[in-house]
Amino acid sequence: MKKQLLITTGILVSGLLSAQVSKKSVDSKIPAHLSNVAIKKSAVDPDVMYTGLPFQIQSKVATAANAARTSMYNETVVGKTIYDLQSNSSVGDRIVVNADGTIATCWTIEPTDASGSYANRGTGYNYYNGSTWAFPIGTGPTARIENARVGWGNIVNTRSGAELVLSHNGGVSKAHIASRPVKGQGAWANSTTSFPSVTGGNWWPRMVSSSATGGDTVYALTITYPVANGGTVYNGVDGAILFSRSVDAGATWDIQNIQPTGFTSANYLGFGGDAYAITAKGSTVAIVAGDSDTDIGLSKSTDGGVTWTYTRIYKFPITLWDSGTTISDADGDNVADTLKSNDGSFAIALDNNGIAYVSYGAYKVLGDDPAAGTSYFPYLDGLYLWNETMPVDLGGNIVAGVVDANNDGVITFPPATSPVLAMGRWGCSLTSFPSMAFDASNALYLSYSSVVDSLLSATGDKLVRHQYVMKSCDLTPGAEVFTTPMDITMPNSNPALEGVFGTMAKNIDGNVHIIYQRDFFPGNGIPGTAASPNPDTENLDQGGDNEIVYTKIPVSDFVCVTGVKEATLSSVSNMNFYPNPASTNAILDIQLTENTKLEVSILNTVGQSVYSTSVAGTVGANKVELNLNNLSSGMYFYQVKIGNSKAITKKFAVSK
Repeated sequence: MKKQLLITTGILVSGLLSAQVSKKSVDSKIPAHLSNVAIKKSAVDPDVMYTGLPFQIQSKVATAANAARTSMYNETVVGKTIYDLQSNSSVGDRIVVNADGTIATCWTIEPTDASGSYANRGTGYNYYNGSTWAFPIGTGPTARIENARVGWGNIVNTRSGAELVLSHNGGVSKAHIASRPVKGQGAWANSTTSFPSVTGGNWWPRMVSSSATGGDTVYALTITYPVANGGTVYNGVDGAILFSRSVDAGATWDIQNIQPTGFTSANYLGFGGDAYAITAKGSTVAIVAGDSDTDIGLSKSTDGGVTWTYTRIYKFPITLWDSGTTISDADGDNVADTLKSNDGSFAIALDNNGIAYVSYGAYKVLGDDPAAGTSYFPYLDGLYLWNETMPVDLGGNIVAGVVDANNDGVITFPPATSPVLAMGRWGCSLTSFPSMAFDASNALYLSYSSVVDSLLSATGDKLVRHQYVMKSCDLTPGAEVFTTPMDITMPNSNPALEGVFGTMAKNIDGNVHIIYQRDFFPGNGIPGTAASPNPDTENLDQGGDNEIVYTKIPVSDFVCVTGVKEATLSSVSNMNFYPNPASTNAILDIQLTENTKLEVSILNTVGQSVYSTSVAGTVGANKVELNLNNLSSGMYFYQVKIGNSKAITKKFAVSK
């Protein structure tokens, strides 16, 4: 039904998928000896396991990959927070880019209290008026905008100029609205009564406007408080998804707390916090929801939420499975089966034709002992993409995964020092937390957080996750092609910071706008206690805080390569370029099916050749060393011409 507080975790091998190639095949890059290892997760600290259990990690850690990695994009630290959990699963809309160039950002903040109660938790907020940010860059606000302890704020700027932040108020078990009539200025009004409430409470909210740049109609999702958290069953659903609508910027709500078609007890026993996402364009509203032991469903309305149509994106192998009472026996042989599922971290977007696209992380679950909780497999990798033109029930195609940074054919994890897991777990796929938006040409931009091959945290015991973004070049189902994923997590003075919880503005205005959380410690420190506070408070390098980072990326930096398929289908069976980012030199590794001349050039961002070489290629492996000593840090392209075929051009970075 929902992710349990106490679960057994297993480890599973799965695939690596990277960029500028068709994503139909999956290469197994996770070390094989990580398979079928069982560990048990502590209910107190998500990153600490019970001792005495077998856990072996590849001991070889490539030192070259631990060098500083530098993003090529300008960034702004718009705020900080001790509280480092921005979502339980899916990431909400926390950035708005308006048509006038102004930008509003929000996040869950705790400025001072690290003891575990987080008494000052609320919504952090910073606003860009077109020339300056409201709060100091690098520090941001020092207090929440609300008058009470809240969490999970989502922001909307309306067309008429109003500003709304919807969060949940634990003190009264209701949704909380902070609002003001003019975006970016004035005092915030706070209310727990203006949003319609139900018995049991409205929790873990989401809110979007009717257009990317603001509309006076806003749509909201909440769920009722689950039984495990002290709530009650609502219409047969434990944690029921509820939809509400306001056509006057939140002043009144003409649709209140309805269960969208499909998300009822006929199809679901319940939902966990944040295991859903919502998007809208005009009167078209689309909701995706599911959980690690349920179907994935899409409920869509074309009349502003009055009527709905339900589509099952993925059919979970067991209908209405209650993991607390029965084992995961899908084939009826009384033996628990490992079942393909989803990690509950969803993103949803509508293209310019109103077609809904859904992304989520790969997941598998095993329920062999209902009393002990459900097992999951933290080394499963893969980010799925599905749209309404694709078959139902099958769940779409994997389009991204952990990048093999060393091109050594394996994702290298650090040595395990039990009971510490070798990465920040987050309870999701190795590649997860997606966010999506379409531009005017109907190209899809997809951001996500993914584990970085071989890059250790500052404490040296875990891999970190970085924030990536890529653009679609071909969205043909089954043959999806994206640009090379850009790693936008800048290291500052520390090369091993973690980037998670990225959310992309729905307005692609010549730039892609993203905010994410950057952290010194992989994983989260929630909850802390007075005796054992959030470990981030021990981080003197960042003043004890996690940074909220805003990054703007020009769309011109996303280059779709033409002619790749024609060239690679003739003489090239495989081609790799590494390391990326490179420093003083790089290797171009090409597998040829015939003897042919290779011409290799390095181009700058305006297409000028800054380096070239020519070699006689032979059948089999060919390694061409490229001298980059004369190149400064920045983005470049390497261009390979094989015989008389079209040139293959791909992007890479130089970091000095």
